[in-house]
Amino acid sequence: MKKSYLKRSMAFLLALLMSVFCFVGCSSMGKTMMKLEDAKLSVNMFQLFLSRTKGTLASSYSYGSKALKDSFWDTVMSTDGATYNRYYTDLVLNNAKTYLEALYVFDQKGLELPDSYIEEIDTKLEQLIEQDANGSKAELNELLAEFGANYKILREAYILEAKFRYLADHMYGADGSLIAENLIEDYYQSTYARFKQVFLYTYDFVYETDEYGEDIYYTDGGRIAYDTTANKRTDNDGKVVHDANGDVIYITRNEKGETRIAYDTKNGTRKHKNAEDGSALVSDLTGERLQEVIDQANLINEKVKEGDFAAFEELVAQYSLDEGMKKYPNGYYLTAQTEYDSPEVVEKLFELEVGQSATVKSDYGIHIIMRYELEEEGYTLSENEDFFISTTTGGYVFMNDLKNYLLTEYLATFESMIVIDEAVLAEADMKSIGANFYY
Repeated sequence: MKKSYLKRSMAFLLALLMSVFCFVGCSSMGKTMMKLEDAKLSVNMFQLFLSRTKGTLASSYSYGSKALKDSFWDTVMSTDGATYNRYYTDLVLNNAKTYLEALYVFDQKGLELPDSYIEEIDTKLEQLIEQDANGSKAELNELLAEFGANYKILREAYILEAKFRYLADHMYGADGSLIAENLIEDYYQSTYARFKQVFLYTYDFVYETDEYGEDIYYTDGGRIAYDTTANKRTDNDGKVVHDANGDVIYITRNEKGETRIAYDTKNGTRKHKNAEDGSALVSDLTGERLQEVIDQANLINEKVKEGDFAAFEELVAQYSLDEGMKKYPNGYYLTAQTEYDSPEVVEKLFELEVGQSATVKSDYGIHIIMRYELEEEGYTLSENEDFFISTTTGGYVFMNDLKNYLLTEYLATFESMIVIDEAVLAEADMKSIGANFYY
């Protein structure tokens, strides 16, 4: 990974600023680490930023538990000798500069955060104290100490986050109405890519089984789906046996003459076994079964013709096991930072030109992808809304990200005015801070 990646690139900053790390804050508390005229940021606030990033990187969506080990942060990750510790510490520093610049511009424009914003923040903090610290601010401070923070620093963090949003709304309109149409389209064209895929699994789901080790089939209502054309099960007295739901159990015999439960495999469905985290348990294919999937992927690939979208559509319809291709007939819309289940696909997608295809192997299976041209104003189409509107907040993520991008680019013009105390900066890094998953 090159050092140039540490510069404020459009897509990476958008993902980090608001969606992933929620970097906020500037406070006079603690040693001042950097300043821009009257705006200051303390080393304690920087440690809070670092801890949030570390918590994100230690999640199952990123590096996982290995990011909690010192040895991980000492590992060299690029040809220029940068370690994970140095790379991510520098990345957080760049984002911290952006928020310092935001505070400076907020004050220069004479803006004031409405009381309703402050009230909302204080309510959130009160909830944290009640839920996480047994109603004790002192106890909350003990929890935050691992991240170089306390109640006051966390409150300042939330306030600056609100100021960043308020500044973006002030400059570009809450709904983006102050942004020129050509800027919206330019951002869309330069940030998003669309693709469709033929997907083949290289694993089997692990399903619930009965006393004989056979897969159980269920009705839509969650009851066991029996083949009622088979024989009813009876006990030693000849009485019909019922299951826990009161349904008659039907049985059959296999080729060896062994008794088995008779399931309606035509109309019933199997139920996945789940791990403790709720994810489906799977078993990787091996040997001949894996080779069959690989051979099928090779045959499909031979039929792919560069730029022939109609032919590719037929392959998707005929072979793809990705149900998303039915749910999203226009294809998937991703940015380079989209948290797609298979990051290898995202990386390869942005290497392709429109009409080009590639085969990508992931933990889930084999993806034969083709990059499609973006639809005109695809971000406005209802059938694409899952890619441009938050499923949790209902907010227009596309427009929010565009506002954040434009604001970030504007704020970067003030970077040369920032003064950093290198000695104080040296007191904080990613390796030495705790992983913050909640604050």
